[in-house]
Amino acid sequence: MATPDLPLRPVDGLHPGRDQPDHDALGGQFLLRFSAVIRTAKTHDVSNQAFQRQLGDFLAILQTLFEEENEVALAAVADYFYLDGRRIKANASLMPVYHGLLGEFERRTLGGLRFLQGAHPAELERFFQLFMAAENPAIAETLPQAIEEARIEHVVTIPASEIDADDLSRQLTEQKEKTERGRARRIFWRAVLGTKKVLLRAQQTGRPDLRQAKRLVQPVVDSIMKHEYSIVGLTAVKDHDEYTYAHCVNVSILSVGIGQALGLPRQVLADLGVAGLVHDIGKLAVPGEVLRKPAKLLPEEWAMMKRHPLEGVKMTMRMPGLSMLTLDTMRVCLEHHMAFDRTGYPEVAQEWGQATLSRIVAVSDCFDAISAHRAYHRRPRSPFEALAYMLGPTRVSFDPAALWGLVRTVGLYPAGSVLQTDTGRLVLALSPNVEDPRRPFCRLLTDDDQNTLSPEQAEEWNPMPPTVRVVRVLKPEEFEVSATEQLAA
Repeated sequence: MATPDLPLRPVDGLHPGRDQPDHDALGGQFLLRFSAVIRTAKTHDVSNQAFQRQLGDFLAILQTLFEEENEVALAAVADYFYLDGRRIKANASLMPVYHGLLGEFERRTLGGLRFLQGAHPAELERFFQLFMAAENPAIAETLPQAIEEARIEHVVTIPASEIDADDLSRQLTEQKEKTERGRARRIFWRAVLGTKKVLLRAQQTGRPDLRQAKRLVQPVVDSIMKHEYSIVGLTAVKDHDEYTYAHCVNVSILSVGIGQALGLPRQVLADLGVAGLVHDIGKLAVPGEVLRKPAKLLPEEWAMMKRHPLEGVKMTMRMPGLSMLTLDTMRVCLEHHMAFDRTGYPEVAQEWGQATLSRIVAVSDCFDAISAHRAYHRRPRSPFEALAYMLGPTRVSFDPAALWGLVRTVGLYPAGSVLQTDTGRLVLALSPNVEDPRRPFCRLLTDDDQNTLSPEQAEEWNPMPPTVRVVRVLKPEEFEVSATEQLAA
């Protein structure tokens, strides 16, 4: 049956006949709407109203783009998306969508898609049906043929083999540090999206898949052991929709970093990373309205929350077999809120020795959590304020060795800190320098005359020169540019 023409919705911020929209905003909107169609197609038939609404939104932005060109080309190259030959910059809120779509292209061995003038709803419906079916690796390679046989004339696939990734990758990664940062982004967001699948699956089965969790953690361990600490800097990016899952990844990354600083062997680091990834799995048993409550919890709600360590142990116990990984994970689930001075929960009636891995995860969990947004706080603590808080009077709650490992992992000026130097310039800490925690890897935000630099003008210190000294750490409200957006750039 023919599909009726969909009403075209206006695209926010894009007005035909007016000034050209900002390329980054336009590219971001295109990715968001393309991703929304795919996400809806996973749970709804193409005839469903929910899918039709998303398809209408996607068609609207295509029509806006067609006003300038007869073709819209989306290419995935060297971990970046390009819209009509220009790179789409991903801000923090766009990162989950950005890397989720990169994964969709990778699974289908796609290098890009070309949408041609004349594309209509019925044709796009059929295209998305075939695109979703091609998620199966056995079918993926036949996608171009299937599109041709379906007589889809206005959507053309570009195989990954036809994209000159090496040439463009060289242009994008002229410096080793940028190469490392791009690799770190890929590992980080794959871990976030993979963790989401692990937790959603655990919610269905009642137990975590520790083998899948270990596959997600292994690249993190490899990076840390190579002293590639750009991935630690990404733990400061918290302003996005997937933070619930990113928190698990952040705790895993920070824990592996602390473990590395303390000299733990590779196998223990891998187990530590897995335990950090699923440390809060027991929260799946806590009512959603309690977890998401945008205010302080009532006593009865707090009692529910305090049960999540025990619920985590019960879920982990359902794993078949009894390996050291399972035992370590159970202890971390149980003990990560006990506190080094035993003032935490769950309370134990007898002398209890908190395990080493639990002490490490407790430090990582606290550092990441107290620098995240809370609806009942005016603003979250900055990473620097979070570190100062943990090294202050509250340090008695943490193992001193694990705290020392945290400083070695995030530096004295953690990623996201805006620093003023003795030369008067403002710089943003991007990632720690394991050789000297006082001199992080930085991006310059102002010039010698205190003028704000644009992203194109900004230089980087890899790391901060030994002749430069930090004289002050700014509060977030003292600097108008979002540190989170800068870190995601």
